[in-house]
Amino acid sequence: MKKTTIIIAGLIAALCFHSWKVQADDLPRLSPECLENRKNRDLEYNKALMKDIIAGLKLDIDDQSYTEVTDRGLDAAHIIYGGKEIDEVYQSLQQQFIVASRGKPALFVRPAEAYLLYKQPDNTNVAVHLKLNNFKWEVVEKKKEKGNAINYKLLKCEKEYLKEKREYYNKDY
Repeated sequence: MKKTTIIIAGLIAALCFHSWKVQADDLPRLSPECLENRKNRDLEYNKALMKDIIAGLKLDIDDQSYTEVTDRGLDAAHIIYGGKEIDEVYQSLQQQFIVASRGKPALFVRPAEAYLLYKQPDNTNVAVHLKLNNFKWEVVEKKKEKGNAINYKLLKCEKEYLKEKREYYNKDY
């Protein structure tokens, strides 16, 4: 009796796994070309956001005097330069990236001074001016001003993917 129950349970599990695997293989996916186009679109979108913020707040930030650092770049630098668990310089910068924003916040750094720029969901441009003081970045000033809306457009391949995904999950099996 136990052998029969085990065999039946095994067959049911095998059929369910096979059914799941077939369904997973049918899931719609974004093509590598679409993923690359999406990455390029996002870079251009973030550049447009930063340009609007810098112009709108009349900041004197350019490529010659400041180095742009992303949150991922900051994390990579932290790991490369020792990755200490308690690192006030790193932590005081990293916490600045925890904001609600359109696009990705960007940090512009030069020796002992930095600006974190981001656009809030309501299109308000924000610049947080930071200075390095006793191995910790401190907020010196925070500027806010209504900015321009920068449109984020879905690519044709993304729209098709979303349509296929919706159809896939609305199928009756």
